[in-house]
Amino acid sequence: MRKLYTRASTTSLNNDDSLLPNVLPKEPANKAVQNQNNETKFQEVPGSDSPAAGDSPLTNIDVPQDHDFSKAPLEWRQHDQAAAEGNNEEQQKKPEPSLAQFSPACDVSAKDVASAIKRAKTVQCKQEIADVFCQQQNGTLYTINLPNYCPNKGQDAGHYYGCYRDSSSSRDLDGGMTELSDNTPQACIDHCYRSAQKYAGLQYGKECWCGSSYGKHSDKLDEAHCFTKCPGDASQTCGAYLANKVYGTGVQEVIRQDAPLEYAPVEPDIPRVKIVFVLTVNGRAVRQVNRLLRLIYSPSHYYYIHVDKRQEYLFRELRPLEDRFTNVHLTRQRFSTIWGGASLLQAHLSFLTELFEDKKNWTWDYYINLSESDYPVKPVSDLVEYLTAYKGFNFLRSFGKNVPRFIKKQGIDQTFHECEDHLWRVAPRPLPSGVIFDGGSDWIGLFREFARYALNSKDKLVTGLKQYYKYSLLPVESFFHMVLQNSLFCSQSVDNNLHLTNWRRKQGCKCQYKHIVDWCGCSPNNIKISDMERLLHYDKKPMFFARKFEAIVDQEVINSVDVTFHGYLYSGVQSLSNYWQNVYHHLDKNTKVKDAALTIYSSIERIASSLLDKTMTSCALKPFKLLETTVFNEADHFHGLLVLFSAQLQSTGQVVTLEVHAEPQHYYSVVDNKGKAARLQSLEVGTDFDVKELIFRNDGNLIGPFDEITLRHAWLPGTEFSVSIAWVDPTNEIAASYDVHIPSVYHVGNQKPFLNKPLRPGMWKSCVMIDLKLVACTQFLVTPLTFYNNRPISSSEARRAHQGPNGLYTSTDFSEFKPNLNLNDDPKLISEANINSRKTGPELAQWVDMLAKFFWVVQNTCVTEFVSACPMLVPCQNVSWSSRSPDLKSDTRYIGAKIPVVS
Repeated sequence: MRKLYTRASTTSLNNDDSLLPNVLPKEPANKAVQNQNNETKFQEVPGSDSPAAGDSPLTNIDVPQDHDFSKAPLEWRQHDQAAAEGNNEEQQKKPEPSLAQFSPACDVSAKDVASAIKRAKTVQCKQEIADVFCQQQNGTLYTINLPNYCPNKGQDAGHYYGCYRDSSSSRDLDGGMTELSDNTPQACIDHCYRSAQKYAGLQYGKECWCGSSYGKHSDKLDEAHCFTKCPGDASQTCGAYLANKVYGTGVQEVIRQDAPLEYAPVEPDIPRVKIVFVLTVNGRAVRQVNRLLRLIYSPSHYYYIHVDKRQEYLFRELRPLEDRFTNVHLTRQRFSTIWGGASLLQAHLSFLTELFEDKKNWTWDYYINLSESDYPVKPVSDLVEYLTAYKGFNFLRSFGKNVPRFIKKQGIDQTFHECEDHLWRVAPRPLPSGVIFDGGSDWIGLFREFARYALNSKDKLVTGLKQYYKYSLLPVESFFHMVLQNSLFCSQSVDNNLHLTNWRRKQGCKCQYKHIVDWCGCSPNNIKISDMERLLHYDKKPMFFARKFEAIVDQEVINSVDVTFHGYLYSGVQSLSNYWQNVYHHLDKNTKVKDAALTIYSSIERIASSLLDKTMTSCALKPFKLLETTVFNEADHFHGLLVLFSAQLQSTGQVVTLEVHAEPQHYYSVVDNKGKAARLQSLEVGTDFDVKELIFRNDGNLIGPFDEITLRHAWLPGTEFSVSIAWVDPTNEIAASYDVHIPSVYHVGNQKPFLNKPLRPGMWKSCVMIDLKLVACTQFLVTPLTFYNNRPISSSEARRAHQGPNGLYTSTDFSEFKPNLNLNDDPKLISEANINSRKTGPELAQWVDMLAKFFWVVQNTCVTEFVSACPMLVPCQNVSWSSRSPDLKSDTRYIGAKIPVVS
């Protein structure tokens, strides 16, 4: 028997070596996912979710010009696109505008801009991209020559020191080398000045070396040794092989103040600083935001909250805080804070404008930004004492001395434009001259006077940098740094962002943001309970916040931080290990939910009502409206969905509100657990796989016919080998199969099949074979849809969505391997699938409910108000699992106060 056919590889940008500059990332066949068990390292250097120098880099990639998703009919692809983008029906039906509908002012055929225009969806966005490109082409977009107002300057700018010997084993100028195709003495001086290096050395024509000292190998050489003509000006010479022409740049060493935690005590009569905490929050983790506020709140400080403009639920839930606290404000000037987006700087400038103009009674001294994933690891009182001791300094973390690397990896030499909630790469751009480059982290602590200068100054430095960073990737990671180092405030810098960040090398740089930005980016990993000991090592360092914390992934570590660093005692608190996070709310008007999720939520509602009818005849209910759905975790494990809905009592007509707890059922069967197979730890199928955290972000794994499915497979250490992963649909058709390499170390892989859509609804299987022998399978549900684009599905839409793909799922027929998977040809399954695909209305709902009952079990039901006809129903506030039960750790009543000890 021949080897099982392998259609594609299994990795998806999981290895750094799969990314090459200016090459489309490909998925090499049978390439193993790298060891995910990398040691955690806390670093004090990185930027907002970009790595420190020496970590896995940001890498520029080319974006695809076209993408042939599948051979499925057009309406399938339109549904996929609409569901992914959250478009409403009207937007979906709008025809795609052609390029003829916009008018570029110049030739836009250059590679990057042409790609961006082609991929942009709206005429407005296409026009904006073209306008930015054309303005750059005609020289009106940027002011490149900028002034440096820092008084800390040397006197030797452009001074020629002579020709000096170099050594390949020990470089005379040790600040790094860059090849400049147009190298001249002035070009090299500008380059080294930009890097804050005192000396520039030209060597071998194109080489530009920078450093803080020179001449360690010999005295000055004769000028005849530096004879190579400069590529940028043949009338000048640019050194020779191992011979440097050394020039002064006019740079003095950058001043960074030392600010250790062990400072002299601040006198009691000295006024303490006041802080405005600027919270830029996203997502739906409102309980975690409340918990953060509970720890950092004080009447002495101010709390300015920006909720991403796409997050209507979070804004609505936090809005009541303004009514309770006069020093809490939710801004109405809201932005889409996409990762790396150029608008993040515009957002911070907007925040500062509102603080200075509309909140003049807020007498803050420091501006400190936080996100929902930050958490304090020292009391705010310690932070206040620290900032009071060093009042006047600005706290910004720098990347280090390798400026050329930072510029390349951060894409500073590229023009970007943000529209359609996407950051488009437009073109390479020149770097500003005359200024020293600096940057690193976008978690900042700005002193009031410097913040006012950066916001309001009309000098050429600030206005030029504002315009430059208006079209930049990750702008906050260097804008304020650049203004600080090149202004009169340059001596007021502390190399500390007050944060420590959890970086795991290789695991956090998976190009996971390529769907929203034309660049490869990195992000820190979540801090887990296993990292608690490392947090303790920072007790004596001036680090006051840590990130990232995510309660839906690991709440135990947050509880431990509360106890260890803040002295909270949780004795007797029943909900301590419980965590709730809303995933659907009926008041959300613009937030689109996956159709498969709405289908299952509604099915659970019907199943629960039917069970009540059978157990309590007096409590016959007619489901009325789906209100909310909440993910319920207990002890950091998913324990099901909580579906809140209103229903009408058939006996009295009374409308009541109930909450149902439904737990998932898993079907994982092991055929062989000996030999190589003994390494297999688990199999799980879902969507929205997080390659950084190695988890599914689709809680409950609610899968529909148009979803992209992924198998998560975990293996214990042992001998390396290859396995075959097969995908089987409800009619026993082998949809696809892939060969996957399993390394010898502990390994968590993710295998994503490329299947033509729609997937046939019903019970699917994903199976693992070793040497073509079946080892294990996991079953999962691809649910039929009762919703399409978030509205009840029509008969024609149901037919198209449920009939399966037009032909095979892939270009290959795998039926010859059915014996290996213990599969039989069963015409009844095909006939049943065809009958089911034609179901609509009540029959369709019954089909959904029948399937849902295999994968979801209703465990409990509670009611939010007393219902005499349903005396067996317990009030929701009295049961520990309900989203309506007390949750003291995130209760807004205890913001700024310790949770009372319950004994």
